[in-house]
Amino acid sequence: MTGQGLFSCYSHFIKSLQSVMIKSVNSFLERHQISVMGISLGLIFFSASLTPSLIPRSAIIQGTLGGLVMAIGYLFAKIIIGTWRFLELPEFTHSRHRSVTGSLFFICFAIFCISLFQLRSGQNELRALMTMNPLEGNHELIVVGLAIALFFFFLLLGRFVALTAWFLRNRMPGRMPPRVSITLSLALVTILSWNLANGVIARGLLNMADETLREIDSRIDPELPVPQDSLRSGSDDSLILWERLGAQGRRFVSGGRSAEEISKIHGGKPAKEPIRIYAGLNSAEDIRDRAALVLEEMKRVGAFERSILIVATPTGTGWIDSAAVDPLEVMHRGDTAIVGMQYSYLMSPLALYVEPDVAPESAKALVNIVHGHWRQLPADTRPKLFLHGLSLGSYGSENALSPLNMIDNPVNGALWSGPTFGNPIWQDLTRNRNADSPAWLPLIGDGRTARFTTQENALNIAGSSWSQMRLVFLQYASDPITFFEITSAFRPSAWITDERAPDVSENLRWYPLITMLQIAVDMLIAAEVPEGFGHVFAAEHYINAWVALTEPDNWQEGDTEQLKEMFR
Repeated sequence: MTGQGLFSCYSHFIKSLQSVMIKSVNSFLERHQISVMGISLGLIFFSASLTPSLIPRSAIIQGTLGGLVMAIGYLFAKIIIGTWRFLELPEFTHSRHRSVTGSLFFICFAIFCISLFQLRSGQNELRALMTMNPLEGNHELIVVGLAIALFFFFLLLGRFVALTAWFLRNRMPGRMPPRVSITLSLALVTILSWNLANGVIARGLLNMADETLREIDSRIDPELPVPQDSLRSGSDDSLILWERLGAQGRRFVSGGRSAEEISKIHGGKPAKEPIRIYAGLNSAEDIRDRAALVLEEMKRVGAFERSILIVATPTGTGWIDSAAVDPLEVMHRGDTAIVGMQYSYLMSPLALYVEPDVAPESAKALVNIVHGHWRQLPADTRPKLFLHGLSLGSYGSENALSPLNMIDNPVNGALWSGPTFGNPIWQDLTRNRNADSPAWLPLIGDGRTARFTTQENALNIAGSSWSQMRLVFLQYASDPITFFEITSAFRPSAWITDERAPDVSENLRWYPLITMLQIAVDMLIAAEVPEGFGHVFAAEHYINAWVALTEPDNWQEGDTEQLKEMFR
């Protein structure tokens, strides 16, 4: 047989196989009343979700995301088909419809297979970028199995909703036009479903989380030592009881290095015992009383007599990052006072959902009362006053920086790390950055007041000097909590189209809706990466920021490198 004959036989075999597969798939899906168009679009959505985004995904996370987006794709297809029929537009004949949809499914399935084949390499490339081990085991098998299971769960849920709508439609008055009854029944089901999900299920889960996290916050770790130094909250001389500090507050006041340890680090030079003050949720009745209690505690320990004073707004759980504050105390030989106040025991996303105003209100109360006392002190003897916040703490801290209160006696500056995508000052500065600077590392004018930095120190701007107030944003381009945008559902974000950041995969591509969902899922796992990526900030990068902000006396570049090495 000639080569041309072999090719002809091979082509005929492929076409026959494709025809058999199409008929088999159509037959199976029709028998189970599953839309071929829906499955096809679902596979395209699933395929897009397998591409890398900002954070490496485990098989469980990837499978969950895949099942969710596949269900969304299926729903979109059903909506398009339903709208088409509702408008009574012309349709294919049954045989033609089966042929077209079968061919479409075959193409979409092929695309899915290619995407699944590339999944491991794309994830491993991103994991290598973040110094993580490559994937092991049956990653793809778990992803597909979980995604299919979740998809069919949503499919059954959708059928239950459709049956409910059909039931309601049949209970409508007989003289009501069909289109009106369909529209009305769908509207009623949507309202009922939303109320059930938001009012019953969500509230029940929130109450469960609230009880669990409240218990965790009240639990006292027996391994944490009660502070013996009177300069710390929770000590015997403190106005704030150890038992009422909350879990993260107790961890904060028990942490850090002593004056003796700091002195040894500095070659025997004298050092002071760092001041750490913290008020827990149960330390006083309300936000104002807690802020007033913190101020009294500051006066008691002489916090306003130190050279550096930090008002730190914690995250939702009450956590103040030791990577941020420990190096600062060593840098200034303990001549520091760091104060914080708890406003929640919930994880930041939950705290923002349940009480969106509590972080700003708490930060404003503490900053205003501290700043109000500080501004009355002699300018030449009072400490430098800085604000600090990580994640939701940065959101609260930003909102506390009121121009009206700061116009004549502003704070010396602020260090905000991992700013959320909703931070007002961060949003405004990023939006109005210099045109030649990327969204992940904005340059604002000549950098006199606000500067951004990443893993690489970008705070030393040639030819630019700082103004009276200095604002520093420490952010990683791989942090989805900073770079999530709801608008990325229908247009690519600037950090995708701009010059790509070193810690963002070159294989990241924008897909309508899918990329937004990928980044949303990334936010849930943003802290599950090594230090220096995502939402996990390294002490060495905080050190760069504190040096630029506080300008320690007689500080040399070599001192910075030694301090970084100590905290690595």
